[in-house]
Amino acid sequence: MAKSKTSTRILNRVFDKTSSPVYLVSPDNQISYANQACANWVGVEVDELKLASCVFTSTDSATETKLLSKIQGLTPDPRLTEKGKDIDWVRSVVFATNDQGEKTWRLASMTPLSDADQNSIGVLVVCESKTHHSPPVEQEKASKNEDRNQMHVALAEIRTSIDQAHSMESLVGSSPFANRIRRQVETAIAHNSDLLIHGPPGTGKEHLARTIHAARDKNNETELISIHCSIADQKLIQQNIKDIVSTRTPASNNDWLLLLDVDQLGEAAQNELLGFVQLPNFRLQIIATSSQNLIELANQKAYATELAYYMSPSTIELPTLAQRLEDIPFLAQALLERDNHRRERQLSGFSIDVMQQFAEYNWPENIDELNRTIQLAAQTCSSSQIETSDLPDEFRNAMSALRIGTRVETEINLEQFLGQVEKELIARAIKQAKDNKTKAAKLLGISRPKLLRRLQHFELDASEAKDGNSDQLDPSVFEELDS
Repeated sequence: MAKSKTSTRILNRVFDKTSSPVYLVSPDNQISYANQACANWVGVEVDELKLASCVFTSTDSATETKLLSKIQGLTPDPRLTEKGKDIDWVRSVVFATNDQGEKTWRLASMTPLSDADQNSIGVLVVCESKTHHSPPVEQEKASKNEDRNQMHVALAEIRTSIDQAHSMESLVGSSPFANRIRRQVETAIAHNSDLLIHGPPGTGKEHLARTIHAARDKNNETELISIHCSIADQKLIQQNIKDIVSTRTPASNNDWLLLLDVDQLGEAAQNELLGFVQLPNFRLQIIATSSQNLIELANQKAYATELAYYMSPSTIELPTLAQRLEDIPFLAQALLERDNHRRERQLSGFSIDVMQQFAEYNWPENIDELNRTIQLAAQTCSSSQIETSDLPDEFRNAMSALRIGTRVETEINLEQFLGQVEKELIARAIKQAKDNKTKAAKLLGISRPKLLRRLQHFELDASEAKDGNSDQLDPSVFEELDS
């Protein structure tokens, strides 16, 4: 305790009067010191900032208080305080977030500090006085001083274009798919119309549907009533819809119905729902999820046409993860950072080998599988970043199978195969009978005319059979065939 107080007094004397933000983050991620310039930048009092806990994450929804949302960008890379890491100092980027969710950025020098016994005191962060409205680019990066937070910073920048009040891990990335989905989500939030979200299983359809509804209803004035169309039978679905509609009043007429896996509704349930949406002077508002585009199903005569068009005034199509492999580094980082506030030891990211395997894998279960793999790896991770040894057996086995490849099955033409066997037996019989076709036919258990026809069919003459390299057959072989 005495050493800590002495360190704090020294920091107070040296940094309190500087105009650059300076702070110290302890090994347990508490801000043990902050000068007035840092407090002014964050927008809180110095006493409030000291001893506040910060989390290595860019996911705003992971924070629990307004203060945490302001300071989460101050957290240095957890690798800086990890034992065994030979890091003297790094140049990196930190950010603070204001009440409106806007970020301001600063270049910073981060230095791990230790006491005389080599016990970690924490990381001292000295920021430049200049602020930026986007992440600044540091031009000079020595091998030991390069920015170790590049993906963390890039992810935080992407999140500035996403509604700050909601968690949208599935939307992060830089691919054309990610950019298109973000634009469609912004449009869906702005326009309070029925919506269909379709895409393969595991792409986050339900999460996105609930997020869009929450963004539309920031004051919690409406309810989102969900029905799982895939697990309820037709009668139960019909009764649920009847109960919901029959109990609604004009005051609750703005409630929304969330139909999950609506493409799995049976014909009877489709007709029942269609009857409700066609009721005069009654508005049934729907957000639906589906594995397929309902209008395409209707064009294939596999879905009620009127219902498909009713639920599809606007649509969002979610691609497979294999279609957006370039987004995997962002998605993986977002999913990892999302749960850092729940962990005793915060994780900074992934090794290069892990990211190479993630990019190589085909992810048949999409984002759900990526999330499950990361969470299982985080449970066994012994350092500040996930290594290949931390990956679960399920993923390793799948990767091994993928690299070995699927064995190509050889097609067998039975008629051709049996013909080759017959030709070989005839040749051996003629050789053994010393070109005596009558004897050869007897060995084969067939008539002489049939043997002659087969010789003609195979274009096999006696000399070819006689000069061949076929081994002599035991007569018992032909006796078995004859039997």
